[in-house]
Amino acid sequence: MTDSDGTIPGEPDPEITLSWIRDYPGLVAYAPLPPSGRYPRDSRGRPRPRSARLRTAEPSEAPRRPDGLLSDSDWSWVIRSEHSWAGVSSRLGTDALRIMLELAEAGCVTIGYTLNGNALAQPPRRVYPHPDLTAAEQDRRSRRRDDTTTLRTRAEQIASEIADDWPDASRALRNTEHPNRLLWALRAATDLAEGRTHDSLRAFVQSHANDTKARDDVHHLLAAMGFDHETLIALGVARNPYIGLGGPILLHTTDGSVLDLSAMPGPHDIRLSPRMLPRVTVTGPGDVLLVVENRQAAEAVCDARADLPVVWCHGQPPDAVVSMIVQAVQQTSRVVICADADLGGVRITARIHDNLPSDTTIHIVDVGTVLHDEGRPFNSHSRSRLQQLAQRPDEVGAFAQRCLHRGYALEQEASARAALQAVLNSNLSG
Repeated sequence: MTDSDGTIPGEPDPEITLSWIRDYPGLVAYAPLPPSGRYPRDSRGRPRPRSARLRTAEPSEAPRRPDGLLSDSDWSWVIRSEHSWAGVSSRLGTDALRIMLELAEAGCVTIGYTLNGNALAQPPRRVYPHPDLTAAEQDRRSRRRDDTTTLRTRAEQIASEIADDWPDASRALRNTEHPNRLLWALRAATDLAEGRTHDSLRAFVQSHANDTKARDDVHHLLAAMGFDHETLIALGVARNPYIGLGGPILLHTTDGSVLDLSAMPGPHDIRLSPRMLPRVTVTGPGDVLLVVENRQAAEAVCDARADLPVVWCHGQPPDAVVSMIVQAVQQTSRVVICADADLGGVRITARIHDNLPSDTTIHIVDVGTVLHDEGRPFNSHSRSRLQQLAQRPDEVGAFAQRCLHRGYALEQEASARAALQAVLNSNLSG
């Protein structure tokens, strides 16, 4: 026995195709069955669906990801679960509808709507990824979690093995959270543990990724994670470091030559070899030495105050650079350190500070004390490391505390120049 609408009582309704909706070529509109298997009815007992979806005209074909439509992260986000249209619009912006229609035509998603009479009410309500894609993404994420757990376990093992010989690399392994960064740290630490060295940065990358350009910034990456420059040299991924010198400084090379750096505006890039380290003589009044991280700020000081010795050092200074700074400091009455107001800058400041003679008068410039634009907020790793440094009972600790109080990084050329100028005007005039 059948109802007046042709359906069989107690049996699920057949799916209704909304054939009159033809606004989207390559897509078909249909009314999804409710969980009960029966559509709502009108007063005459006829099916009256209240929602609709758009799907590919060939639903039996396997979904295919369109080339170049979405980044890997956006693709993973789309297929991992269903999303409200508000969430889709927030993620993909004004291109959201175009992207979703293309994904629907490729069989990757269906787009849900409310039915307004016989038309699709705009905007869409939800997006539903193909269940096969969702299952594959969940499986990928599960494997990645397992791989990350294995990676962290191995990192802890290697960290324990190298703690005595390579404490910086050991700490980097234990403090690095991001799986991709941790993988490169583990590769480097494993090479150190096994006494393996490389002929160059590209040779290191090639040995681990079979592609010399897979990560051509890995030496910067390892340094940012806390690997000392000497460790990177031992690994074979770091070239000899550079130091920038400007102002009234004589450079004495190991062959007996003497270069007067005050003859031209600095800072002048000097490539240092730990085996052939030059000496420096400060020939000016000797009142103060400026140590600056920002290159443009160092140049501005050299232009404005040619009577002041200036050292430029970018990034965590290796032993050779620190040694040169100490040489210069021993010939002046005080030192001014100006680094970026972020975790890297506090670390640079701490390394220089801790290697200076105990009787050195040190002034630390905080570039956040002058007018500036807010930088990127600190992530959890930076906040954690800054909190540790803020426990120090000295100027470095106070610097870290001020950075934490602001909550964001400052590495702006204009701010560095202004902060240094303020120090020059207030403390170093004359």
